[in-house]
Amino acid sequence: MDNLVSVVIPAYNVEKYIDGCLTSIQQQTFNNWQAIIIEDGSSDNTAEVIQAVIQHDNRFRLIRQRNQGVSSARNAGLLAATGTYLAFLDGDDMWKPTFLAELVSAIEAADADLAYCGYTHLYPGGLRRKFSYPYASGHILLDVINGKTQVHIGAMLVKKDLIDQLGLLFTEGCLVGQDQEFVWKLIPHAKVQAVPRELLIYRIHSGSAITAQWQCQRHIHAIYGYKRASEQIMQLLSDVYDRQQVSCVLNERIAFKLYKFLWRMIKNGYFDEARQLLNNDEYNGYLAYLVPEKMKAIDRLKYKIVSSQQELCWKLASFF
Repeated sequence: MDNLVSVVIPAYNVEKYIDGCLTSIQQQTFNNWQAIIIEDGSSDNTAEVIQAVIQHDNRFRLIRQRNQGVSSARNAGLLAATGTYLAFLDGDDMWKPTFLAELVSAIEAADADLAYCGYTHLYPGGLRRKFSYPYASGHILLDVINGKTQVHIGAMLVKKDLIDQLGLLFTEGCLVGQDQEFVWKLIPHAKVQAVPRELLIYRIHSGSAITAQWQCQRHIHAIYGYKRASEQIMQLLSDVYDRQQVSCVLNERIAFKLYKFLWRMIKNGYFDEARQLLNNDEYNGYLAYLVPEKMKAIDRLKYKIVSSQQELCWKLASFF
């Protein structure tokens, strides 16, 4: 059938959760899918749990590799996918049963390239918290860059032909933010249709990215990713968008993210590294795009503390 969905599932040390992930795919009301699981050299029993779940379902394919990180795993799945559509689901997350049906229907009804939905955080103990931004459809690059809406990597469905045309892959070696870099590079080329429902269940646990200990050397990769995405957006920007407007919005947004990163550095005691970054001409040039009038009062105060480079002020930052 010509609407086959390829689901790419990176799995690393998720023995407690992978059963629920794979079962949520089997329970989809839309049945025309193939699931490509990339077992990324786990040190626990992830591979054994996967084998037990998929042994009688030939819609699953298991690829095993030595541990190379989530970007490498997703890329391996991308290259193995043969569907009309692509979706990504991490091995510790789940979809509600109508996820595929609703997103395939949305793309086909709107003649879109990509559909996305909202998501729910699932905490230990069963507490759930919905995360849904204002849903935008059409050409939504500026909404995504500005953070007015969010396209989560596990809450979207995209035509594989578009990915192939762009030659788009995840940046290997990028430790944080590789998913948002991918989305930023993709969105400028897609007509998008929103599905205003929370159909992804994003599990929060001690090993998840959102709870990982904050480390300067690790999290700066997110800034690198936004810079790479910005450069590619401007290089390949279509006539659908105003080039000057997009450039301005990109610079302002990266400047804001850089300020937030510097604030986290200071709060976590990375004073020397923060000074190096502030005195780096390239990054300091980005900060020039910050517009104080567009910032909340608390952010204006925090930025004054960041830019002061005064040791006493920086030590006080830990109390915020």
